[in-house]
Amino acid sequence: MKIILGVICKIYVLFVMVISSVSEAKQFTEKLQFDSQIRINGQNIKGTNQAIFATKNTSSLFSALDVSLEGEGLRFAATANVYKEGGTSETDFTISEAFYDFSTQNWFLSVGKKKLDWDVAYGFRPLDMFSPTDSLAIYTAVPPGVLMITGDYFTESGNITVICNETKPDYLERGIKVAQSYGCGGRYYQFFDGYEAQAIAHYDDKLGFRIGGSTLAVIGDSLELHSSLLWQQNYRSPKVTQLYKNTLSAYDNVETIWRKGSLQALVGFNYSFSMGVTAIVEYWHDGRAPSDKQWRTLIARANEGVQDHQLRLYRAHFSTQNLFRDSVMVHLRTSNSTWQPSMTWLTNPQDNSMLINSELCYSGFKNGRLCLGYRSYAGGSETIYEQLSHQKTGYFSVEIKL
Repeated sequence: MKIILGVICKIYVLFVMVISSVSEAKQFTEKLQFDSQIRINGQNIKGTNQAIFATKNTSSLFSALDVSLEGEGLRFAATANVYKEGGTSETDFTISEAFYDFSTQNWFLSVGKKKLDWDVAYGFRPLDMFSPTDSLAIYTAVPPGVLMITGDYFTESGNITVICNETKPDYLERGIKVAQSYGCGGRYYQFFDGYEAQAIAHYDDKLGFRIGGSTLAVIGDSLELHSSLLWQQNYRSPKVTQLYKNTLSAYDNVETIWRKGSLQALVGFNYSFSMGVTAIVEYWHDGRAPSDKQWRTLIARANEGVQDHQLRLYRAHFSTQNLFRDSVMVHLRTSNSTWQPSMTWLTNPQDNSMLINSELCYSGFKNGRLCLGYRSYAGGSETIYEQLSHQKTGYFSVEIKL
């Protein structure tokens, strides 16, 4: 699979080079649309005094330039950014997408690096399977796509998709994202009157089989119901183990282990009020996250006064996409074209961890958008969220289209 995808990408690059060198290159480039924007996000972060991530107050600044070129079936998008925090600075350049779309007979084909997300939810998206996005991050930018070959066959009320691709899971092992994996699968989508559904099956060389689907129904002018489901054969999970038991050198280690069979499921609804306010309410379960019993054991051990090197090992327990298995979210926002206030409340019913985020955005500028926000974690010193390295964060973000 890796060899096939590598050959295809080399053919794709060669194809682009050939196009740019033909005599009609000028006419071709005139049909391309070029877009660019500047993004800036600044944060003022209050540190926590909890044991695992005891930190000082700090601030950060993220600056990025996004460029994209699109037309004639081609799309290229890249980002150059600089991130500064506490006297340190990091620069990065990422090609987020580079693909070619074309059709042959009744099939629409795509080859290259692309972002693909089939989910219908807001707070957590189980069917964002290949390069997951954190929808509730303070500053959410769509992550780079992955290498893939897709084919879509459209019917009168749906479509069939076949795909071979790489997957980049949202899992950290000792602070570093795990390596990509490769697989193939398919999707069937069907639209009915006021109702739509899809079924997905995919096999990955590391994650095994992933089988799931989603439904979405519109009831009247104000209510929309949605659900997502995904079963995964293999998944990574952090586990605390004790090394050198019953000796003076005994200590805890957090290691990644492979487990069998996890379920990711979400149900929710959107309701639009007549005054222009939209409410999104969702509950989800992520079987890949550590159990509440695992968290209780880890937090209790961290509060026993262990040494700093032991606390650093405990941080590997915060490596999963969702920190806990069950979540309830309420999100409120308005549909005003100029001012967009919003509020998000997220909790873990088992230990009362709470995330509260409020934000106000202004879109009255001709080519820009400005947002101010404040996020805090609450629930008590024994809750999972309050073990994080930051308790409260004030932030701003600016987007300017060039």
